[in-house]
Amino acid sequence: MKFISIIFILLLLPVALISTASANDSEKWFLMSRHGECAEIRSLQRKIPDIGNIEDPQSFIMFMKGKGHRVIFNELKELHGKAFQVSIPEKGLSLMFVKGSICKEFINR
Repeated sequence: MKFISIIFILLLLPVALISTASANDSEKWFLMSRHGECAEIRSLQRKIPDIGNIEDPQSFIMFMKGKGHRVIFNELKELHGKAFQVSIPEKGLSLMFVKGSICKEFINR
């Protein structure tokens, strides 16, 4: 019986880990200012009126490249996929996209 329990646990463990990863992946993206405040991505509508419903840095990068802009981007690897720097020189934009948990961590310091 112990053997069956161990096998059952080993089979369920990857499913639990995938669920946890999916929960982190679904975390909402924000823009972080120099001073650490976080704002909704839609606040970019002031500079880019036709931005639409962009919700993550990858979509923003593709959108801006599709409009013919040069895009410089860098994932901050030390934050494990939770932060991207994105610059659009022609628009004078230098943005920091962060997941909501980074905003909370910064605020709690």
